[in-house]
Amino acid sequence: MKANDIIRMAHDIIDSCAIENDYIEYKKSADIKDGILKTACAFSNNYMNREIGLIFVGIEEVDDKETGEKAVPVRPISGIKESLIESTENTIKALLANIHPRIKYSLHQDEIDDKKYIIIAVEPGPDGPYETSDKAEKDKKIGLKAGRYIRVRRDTRLPNKREEFELLKKFADFHFTSELNETATLDDLDYEYMKEYLARTNAAPDIRAMSKLEMAKALKLIGESEYGGLRAKNFAVLMFADKPEQFIPYAYVEIIREAVGTDKMESKRFSGPIWIQAQQVVKYFEDNIQASYTIRDSLTNAAHRVFNWPAIMFAELATNCILHKEYSKEQYVGIYLYKDHISFINHNRPVPPVTIEDMNEKTEFQDRNYLNKEIKEMFFSLDLIQSYGSGIRRAKNAMADNGSPKLVFEPVNDTDDYTMVTAYINEEFARVKAEEDGRRVEDHIKALGKSEKNVTENVTENVTEVVTELFSDVSKKYLKNYKGRQKATAEKILNAITSNNHVTIAEMAKFASVSDRTIKRYLKDMQEFGAVERKGSDTDGEWLLH
Repeated sequence: MKANDIIRMAHDIIDSCAIENDYIEYKKSADIKDGILKTACAFSNNYMNREIGLIFVGIEEVDDKETGEKAVPVRPISGIKESLIESTENTIKALLANIHPRIKYSLHQDEIDDKKYIIIAVEPGPDGPYETSDKAEKDKKIGLKAGRYIRVRRDTRLPNKREEFELLKKFADFHFTSELNETATLDDLDYEYMKEYLARTNAAPDIRAMSKLEMAKALKLIGESEYGGLRAKNFAVLMFADKPEQFIPYAYVEIIREAVGTDKMESKRFSGPIWIQAQQVVKYFEDNIQASYTIRDSLTNAAHRVFNWPAIMFAELATNCILHKEYSKEQYVGIYLYKDHISFINHNRPVPPVTIEDMNEKTEFQDRNYLNKEIKEMFFSLDLIQSYGSGIRRAKNAMADNGSPKLVFEPVNDTDDYTMVTAYINEEFARVKAEEDGRRVEDHIKALGKSEKNVTENVTENVTEVVTELFSDVSKKYLKNYKGRQKATAEKILNAITSNNHVTIAEMAKFASVSDRTIKRYLKDMQEFGAVERKGSDTDGEWLLH
């Protein structure tokens, strides 16, 4: 990046009071040697795949313990005396010499608030991993533990085992799907699948008429082995072998679902070329899982259709699992279907700069990096994915359009090596389904000994009655977080607690016509907000409203 561009970028960052992140760091002076050294090392390792990392020396960060504000620049800046600029730069250069291999950086002087400061612009290099030296650890003025530092969000630290492995792969430029398979050859690729792929992607007639060998070379599916002879690349095996799992273990999808009428789980495996797996998994969902109701408003006579889960959401998340799987790991893509939720699980994390936190909070991923680049291009050509980095947005939008709860991405820590997204059932659909199944009617017949007709009328009256005027101000404020059916469910839970503070989760679930899991999710949210408190044990305790 050019010097003028770096200074312009620095000005914009300070003027906007940008918060520290995975490429911005503020330091009051060059005396904070351990902090500058480990941050420069981390920016060089570029774990989050950024274009550049900037350390601002002479700019203090806010740390207001009363307001909680922190990690933004103090204005006006503290700055560096002009007479100390040269000696400060020399100090920084000597400090950064403690990183090996030598890192690529530049120093820039700038002025803001009529005061000088220094920008350390660290560019990612190709020679890493970079690490701080033992000499710096022994130096009492530095005292930084030697190691390969990384930057994640605002945290500069030594990597955990998973992150260390990813860092080594990054600098080795290792992509499993781009490597030659250990045993598969051209003979193990299906010529008919190759021709079908070219037909579906509207390839030129001369390419579609090629021999199998010529076609494989044109598509870069094969390469020369170091032992002689042609070998198929791993992405070619995944895309065009009849049984990829024979060469790449666990290269398939399993859908695990609750067996109807039992407490057991049953599974169905989808194998074959992974682009066909993606199509088959989506078709299975549409044929066997997806359901809907047309619901008519008794007052306006207007009707709307609601699905248990929208097909677009399922297609996007299932395809994403297949596309972003780390195929070197012996774990299959797992899709778990329960009565009230679907969980999609991959046994690897998203590639930085995307994080699990981002996936929960954002809808656009403009600078996304791909683990399986060749597969990404082929899926795009097959229209299995649309614009790059937009699948999560379409899945979230589909859930919102259906009135469904938000998708939940996990885990929230940096250590567990998996990605799971859970899609909860539409609550309106679940309510109608419960009524159709007659579960609540049977429960009330047993409890009250009334006729089916009277019980149905009683249930309808009780479920729709919500005494919101009895709710506290805190509860009413909490309800403002919801609209429509979700608000109605929250109101029913609060109403149940208002009527009986010893009410059980099972009783609340019946009252609100949702699952126990949904009730637990709402109660957790209410407790975190401060609207509800649980006192005592799960069996003998009580609910308190605030």
